Amino acid sequence: MNFVAVFDAGKDSMSTARRVVRNTSYQLLARVATVAIGAVTSILTARYLGASSFGVLGFGLAFTAIFGLVVDFGLNMLTTREVARNPALASKYLANIVVMRLFLGGAVVALIALLVSVMAYPPQTIYVTFIISLSVVINTVAGTIASLFQAFQKMQYVAIGWLVTSVLMLAGIVGAIVLRLDVVSFAYVYVFANAMTFIYFCAVYGAQYRIKRPEIDWSFWRFTLQEAWPMAALSISVMVYFRIDVIILSVFQGAAQIGLYTVAYTLSETSIIIPTVFMASLFPLISQMHENSKRSFAETCAKSVKYMLYIALPMAFTVTLWAVPVITIFYGNAFTGSAVALQIIIWSAAAMYVGIVLGNAFVSANLQKLSMKITLGAAAFNIILNVLIIPTYGYLGASATTVATEAFILCISFFFLERHGYPLDLRKTIKPPFFGLAIISVTAAVLFTLKVHLVLITAIALIVYVAIVWKLGLDEEDKKLILSLRKSPQPAITKT
Repeated sequence: MNFVAVFDAGKDSMSTARRVVRNTSYQLLARVATVAIGAVTSILTARYLGASSFGVLGFGLAFTAIFGLVVDFGLNMLTTREVARNPALASKYLANIVVMRLFLGGAVVALIALLVSVMAYPPQTIYVTFIISLSVVINTVAGTIASLFQAFQKMQYVAIGWLVTSVLMLAGIVGAIVLRLDVVSFAYVYVFANAMTFIYFCAVYGAQYRIKRPEIDWSFWRFTLQEAWPMAALSISVMVYFRIDVIILSVFQGAAQIGLYTVAYTLSETSIIIPTVFMASLFPLISQMHENSKRSFAETCAKSVKYMLYIALPMAFTVTLWAVPVITIFYGNAFTGSAVALQIIIWSAAAMYVGIVLGNAFVSANLQKLSMKITLGAAAFNIILNVLIIPTYGYLGASATTVATEAFILCISFFFLERHGYPLDLRKTIKPPFFGLAIISVTAAVLFTLKVHLVLITAIALIVYVAIVWKLGLDEEDKKLILSLRKSPQPAITKT
């Protein structure tokens, strides 16, 4: 089946492929700006606070992120999926989900405060963690509205929300530095920025859509929580294996190593903007597609995996080349240890380019319970490795463990998707990009020995990679789609 034909939205609108590209473009532009602003914010924060205090902030963010997903409880993804299928449910989901999250949020904040106190962390760490937990609750409630925008494919509003948050974060951090405030004050900046973004989402949603009188439906709560809990367990498991290493580092190594690891982890995390925004645009569509044609659904997911993998490998390769100069120039000599960690952990981000597609495919195919079991196994795998490795190898061991866990998840996910009737042509897909990666790795090694400048090495390597993938990895349908997307589409007219 032709991929372009699969992505056909109807006679009076642009093709679905172009709609995905348009929505992805909104988000990608905003994400690029957000990443740039976030990078400046991170650099200023790290250089001002130093490794130890930056580690305290990193611990607070990691610890609260795990519990923040309890507040989310998989409800964002469920809301997007169900409202995309039936827009009439929007008001019902908005009213009930917000109230659910307020209850969950209050319980989680109390639990976080209790745990950090019982675990006998220093007072400063306790204060920072508690304050950031308030920010997480606000952000999660705001996410309810963002999930509705996603369901309606109005991603420009979500994109602006990201920009609002990042700009306010930067302004708040600069203000804290000018006033020479401590790390506790930096935590308050997160509360302020997320609160303002929540207000923005409320204002825009109220202006764009009619909000019916809220009706709290307890039977709806029961149904929704039963439907969402596998996605909640899935998300929590993912967050555990992404963040538990910071908690284990805090036990065995201390705040300074957390600071070094947080720099590398943050830079790695920002590199996944492409699959994140791509799947945010595609998820409502493949959810609809699965209901209409499972064959088209499988083909679309296979193509998405292919394109994300083709982008992921050169991204990780480039970051590996540039890790040392980037860390040294922007973060300073105090964080030079972060460069090796970044060279390792960036390959977990490359795996996530594909993993994000697979995770959304599981939920769209109503296989969230299976996905939950996979990620629970991955979380257990990650915790065991971290406990064994971190005491000896510290933050570098944590980086390697993250890569191993992502590889584990990919292998298991591909196996079970194919077993449930969604073939993704993995064997055919992986050969060209990995062959290209091997060639450019050898090329780069030779050029390094010849003392060629890093800029020229990178340019040559990427040109060679693109040529290999274009020749060996893309069929005529792929090339036709890519060339068609280069044409400037007519601006879409949105009725309000």
